[in-house]
Amino acid sequence: MLTNRTLARINNRPRKVGRLPLLAAFGGTLVLAALLYVFEVLPYFAILAVLGGGALLILLLYRTQKAKTTISLSYKGNLNEEVASHFSSVREALEGLASSGRIWRLAGSVRLPKTGEVAPSPERDSARVGLLATPGIKADVPVWGIEAGGESIFFFPEGALTYVDDRYDPLPYNSLKVAFSSGRFFEEEDLPDDATVVDHTWRFSRPDGSPDPRYKRDNVQIPIVLYGLLEISAPSLPKVRLEVSDRPAAARFARTFGAEVSTEEPKEEKTGHSEERTGADSGRASSRSSSNGGEEAHRSAETLEREARLATARRALGVAKGAGAEEVSAAYRKLAQIHHPDKVANLEPEVREYSEQRMKEINAAYAEFKSQWNESATENGRVG
Repeated sequence: MLTNRTLARINNRPRKVGRLPLLAAFGGTLVLAALLYVFEVLPYFAILAVLGGGALLILLLYRTQKAKTTISLSYKGNLNEEVASHFSSVREALEGLASSGRIWRLAGSVRLPKTGEVAPSPERDSARVGLLATPGIKADVPVWGIEAGGESIFFFPEGALTYVDDRYDPLPYNSLKVAFSSGRFFEEEDLPDDATVVDHTWRFSRPDGSPDPRYKRDNVQIPIVLYGLLEISAPSLPKVRLEVSDRPAAARFARTFGAEVSTEEPKEEKTGHSEERTGADSGRASSRSSSNGGEEAHRSAETLEREARLATARRALGVAKGAGAEEVSAAYRKLAQIHHPDKVANLEPEVREYSEQRMKEINAAYAEFKSQWNESATENGRVG
C-alpha cells in the first residue's frame, strides 16, 4: 500500500535497466568461450553450453534490474470496508467520465461563460480518462487516471497520486476538491455524439440572429452546446479544468467527491445518479412510489424479479431508469470500447482481468435489456 516510505522508493527507483552489467556478462561469456576454443580445453558442444549459460545469465541480470524499476503495491485483502467502498465509487465515477465522447483540458487563461452567456470554443487540448499505465508502479487493482497535458492524476484505493515530470506526489482524497458547473459554447469542431445541443446560430449573423445575406457561401449553422465543466484542485495541485461533452457523467464524477451540482441540472439526470448509487433497492423503491399500495401488494414475484434484473443492468451500464434503446446501446458501446481487450492489452494482468470481468457484466446487462425489449417493449420503445 501507499506510504511515505513506499512513495520515496517509487520516486528513487532506477528509471532504466543498467547496460554495464549486461555488457560485462556478454563480454565475459564471449572471452571465456574464445579461450576454451583456442586452447581446446573443452569439446565444441561444451563451449556451446557455456555460451548458452552466458545467455541465461544475461537474461537473469536483465530481469533482476527490470524488477527494480517497478514497485509493487498489494491491496487485495488489505482494504477495510470503508476504503474499499469509497474506491469502488471513485472507480465507477471515473468509468462514467471515461465514456464521454470528448474530454478537453482548458487553458488556465480561459474565461468561462456566466449563466446565460454563450462563449466561443475555448483554448483547449484533448485529455484522457481511463485505465492508464502507472510508470514505475504495479498495483494488483485496476488504476484509473486522468491524463491532461503533462500532468496525470492516478486514483488508488487510499488516495490519489499526481504524476508530473516522472515524479509522483501524494494527493489525499480529503484534500481533493472537485467543482462542477455548466457552460454554453459555440462548437465549431466535430460535435461529440453525447453533447447536449441547446440551440444553433450562424457563423455570420445579423443582430436579430438571422443569417447575414452577405456571406451566403461560407455561412453555416453552428451548434450551441451545453458542456460539463470540472475544476480539480488541491493545496499541492495546480487547478486542472476539464470540459466534458457528457455533462451528466461530469456531474456524477463531481458528486463522488462531495461537489454540489448546479440547480440548472435537469431533474432526470439527478434521478439517474440517485439510482446508480442505490442500485436495485432504489429501482424497487421507485417502482413502489409510482404505483398505489393495492397494486404493489398483488405484484407477482416474476415482475419483482424482472425489475431487479433491470436495476442491475442499469447500474452495470450506468443508465437512468426509463432509458431508451438508443441511450442504452450508446452506453454499451462506450463501455465496451473502454474495456475491449485491445485497449488493455499492454496493461497489467490485474487490469486485464478486471476489464474481462466488466465486459462480462456489460454484455450480460445489454443482453438483459434486449431480452426485455423483445418480450415487453412499450409503444415508445422504453423499458425499465
